[in-house]
Amino acid sequence: MNIDQALRATYQEMMWLARRPGVSASMARSWYTHVRSGGLRLTRFTGKVSRAALNPKAELRLEHYRRIQTGLTQLVERHRKLKRPNAAEFIRFLRAAERVHIVTFHENYEAMKAKGKYKTAGIELVPWSSLTAPQRERLWKSMLRGRVANAQDYRPTDRKR
Repeated sequence: MNIDQALRATYQEMMWLARRPGVSASMARSWYTHVRSGGLRLTRFTGKVSRAALNPKAELRLEHYRRIQTGLTQLVERHRKLKRPNAAEFIRFLRAAERVHIVTFHENYEAMKAKGKYKTAGIELVPWSSLTAPQRERLWKSMLRGRVANAQDYRPTDRKR
């Protein structure tokens, strides 16, 4: 089964749940975000890290800056009313929303409160290319390796051999 087939199957499962009595759109959305997403390996790192995340003692998070949970819950709510389900829209949404920056735990919460507005949340992003080799090594090991689909693109140079 390829990734699009797996996503279509996940969409069908999620929408089946959404139509069950007593199941909210948020509960149905969690089928993807908390159960199926890990096995699908769709999450991609953007190459951006918050300045605060460079502190070696910071508690870090992969932050879905496009508000995946909110957007997916809204999509499920809209699609509940459709006579013809729209898996293609679900797949398009996920491909756009499954992109992450590395931020601190605190910044992740502040970004959520600010509805994804990084300036309002006080988050300054820096490009991966501006990080030192030890910073890249630490972040690759702790946040990217085994967690994002494109981790190899950010693997520290001395590890590519």
